[in-house]
Amino acid sequence: MNCPRPERLAPQHRMRAARDFAAVRQQGSAHRGRCCLLLSLPSPGEVTRLGWIASKRGVGGAVQRNRARRRVREIVRRRWPRIPHEGFLLVFITSRAILTAPHQQLATEVESLLAHAGALAPAVGA
Repeated sequence: MNCPRPERLAPQHRMRAARDFAAVRQQGSAHRGRCCLLLSLPSPGEVTRLGWIASKRGVGGAVQRNRARRRVREIVRRRWPRIPHEGFLLVFITSRAILTAPHQQLATEVESLLAHAGALAPAVGA
């Protein structure tokens, strides 16, 4: 029986090491949206890992940075079953515009960025 993948991102799918972030910045490709930037690096054979960056200069104080990360993380979490289990390192860099963007606009943008990076399977029934 084929069980659907849970929406929860396990710890092995979170990018934490500075060297991983640096590798994605140097070798990855950038996909720009109004509210955030997606850096993607294909990594065949490795588990897909995600990271989020919300800088003080780019977003604001701690409350705004945490809110920006939470918004993007939740949108990605809902689409997690459609993201390949292996093959990508993905980093979202948020901007100040993310704080005032309507949820639907932000969700559409994140889906579009993931699709352009080749890291999002089509929705079932779409």
